[in-house]
Amino acid sequence: MPMNNIFTKTIDGIKSRLPVLKKPTVNSRYDDLLLDYSWILTSRNKSSGVGWRTYYQAGKNVWLRSCINVYINEVRNLGFEIKSPDETHQNTRRVNYLTDLFNNPMGKYSQDTYATYQSAMWHSLLLLGDAFSEVIYDLDYNNVPIGFKHIPTELMFYYEDTDQWGFINNGYRFEADELIHIKEPGIRGSVWGESPVDVLARDLALEILGRTFTKEILERKGLDPSGVIEYSTDLNDSEYNNEIARLQSMANSNRRGTMVLRGAKFNKVGITQEDMEYSKLMFDIRDRILAVMGVPPAKVSIIETSSIDLGSGQTQDKQFKKTFNGKAKLFEDSFNKVLGRSAFREFFKYNELDIEDKLVKAQIDDIKLGNGTTTINEVRASYGLPPLIDYTYDNNKQLSYYKNALKREGVLDYQKIKYEQ
Repeated sequence: MPMNNIFTKTIDGIKSRLPVLKKPTVNSRYDDLLLDYSWILTSRNKSSGVGWRTYYQAGKNVWLRSCINVYINEVRNLGFEIKSPDETHQNTRRVNYLTDLFNNPMGKYSQDTYATYQSAMWHSLLLLGDAFSEVIYDLDYNNVPIGFKHIPTELMFYYEDTDQWGFINNGYRFEADELIHIKEPGIRGSVWGESPVDVLARDLALEILGRTFTKEILERKGLDPSGVIEYSTDLNDSEYNNEIARLQSMANSNRRGTMVLRGAKFNKVGITQEDMEYSKLMFDIRDRILAVMGVPPAKVSIIETSSIDLGSGQTQDKQFKKTFNGKAKLFEDSFNKVLGRSAFREFFKYNELDIEDKLVKAQIDDIKLGNGTTTINEVRASYGLPPLIDYTYDNNKQLSYYKNALKREGVLDYQKIKYEQ
């Protein structure tokens, strides 16, 4: 037997041997870590020196969180499919197995689902720049994955001596086929991914300082900060200190009452240019966050007529689709590398993000049909409908005969049946 046939037969044999009941928790290294070492788990900094707490605090920013949720909600709503390179010869058993694997990444008896697993992975990548997942194999099926388990990024550590990733405390190190590491690559080629927080650090800091300043103004009791009290220069130190003490006592009891002064002049100061610039600063920070995350304003419920919202909704949707597909490719490539190592020809793919205007498409299709640049079956195929098949028959056979033949072929549309006299 030729060598290539032996190899093909061996691969098919591996893939035909699939677990019936998956119990990935039994073989999960991450679950072992939680069981044995959860009491000593501590946060570990990334190589850049920024602590994990900084990243998670930044994730509480309303605009950054909203942008992340836009991507996560799209992933949940889109779903996925397991595709085969050869659409005409799909192995239903393998497709069903992989579909169940992604729908139930830790088995049917676990709380983990496609939505929860994907949400954790995408949130980790979009906020921290890195997402880790353990690939679990059954000991009896060495080459077939039976589970995926998301690992919090702060529990991972890169061991340079062996060029491996592992846990931060117990020293376990993953082999290449046991771990999925999805990262936003940086230009320096670091083993860690680049977080958008690294890019937005100064903007987020300004936003925090600005809101802290506003909070202090709203909580401060006493005089209006935009007012000035001017005392006579003849006041000695003792009298001056007594006035300060008197004003402080009145501040706690008479926040908005009338202040009666003797020997003092009160000046009301108008709104300064700095006060007016503050609101612009907040909007500028918001716009920068949206730009870095690649999310159109309407996706985070911003409806306004400023420059940020220029361009049609269709244009913004097209741009977001490109950005989303680029990030989705990082996940698809990583998952498919695991399937390829396990000798699966099938591959994982997110469903297409639908941004098409159905009315416009119908009008274009109607024009193309009218001028003969497309056929009815091509249009039907674009909507996922079966083709209309031309059948001819003579008077010697009844129409019901042809209808029954079409039903056996799974075709229930008889509009294009031709009659021959």
